[in-house]
Amino acid sequence: MLLSINKKRSISIGILLTFIILIIIIYIGTPTTIYSIDIQNIQLNNVENHTKQLLPRVLCLILTTPKNFLSRVIAVNETWGPRCDRYFFVTESATQIMTPEQINFTQQIPIAPIQNITSGYGHLTQKSTLAFLFAYEKYFHDFDWLVKADDDTYLIVENLKAFLSQQNTSEPVTFGYNFKVIVKITLYLYYVFV
Repeated sequence: MLLSINKKRSISIGILLTFIILIIIIYIGTPTTIYSIDIQNIQLNNVENHTKQLLPRVLCLILTTPKNFLSRVIAVNETWGPRCDRYFFVTESATQIMTPEQINFTQQIPIAPIQNITSGYGHLTQKSTLAFLFAYEKYFHDFDWLVKADDDTYLIVENLKAFLSQQNTSEPVTFGYNFKVIVKITLYLYYVFV
């Protein structure tokens, strides 16, 4: 009787071992598809896309004059200007006094189509106001922020966007520095720069 119990146990163990060996053979013999996934790139792409979605859209208006087309405007156009989501140079139309090289260059840069800008340093307020009206009428709903800069400005757009992403786009606000400088000139004339 003891012998038959040992025999049954041996048969059960044999069947179990055979079953385990068959599972191992089937597992090893079945072709496995190996998927290579670069998790690091997936995470970087997600972070990059997420960051792009959070950054505000910025329209840059750069005030300039035709005499600066082949110097300052080239510099802005080749450096920080294209980093804005969209940018325009705001200038008076003075093709009658421009060189052929300047006229050619105007075909390659984004100039805001604003009419009736009076040339001269004394008319900067008018030029700025017309630039703001142009942006408001054409692009009010397309951008979160509007930047007015001059052609002698260097702007780090990435830092600006990082700063603006912390601000509320629903609040009307201006950022910058208001200053008043009183300059005494001979003949006792005073000028205030604001």
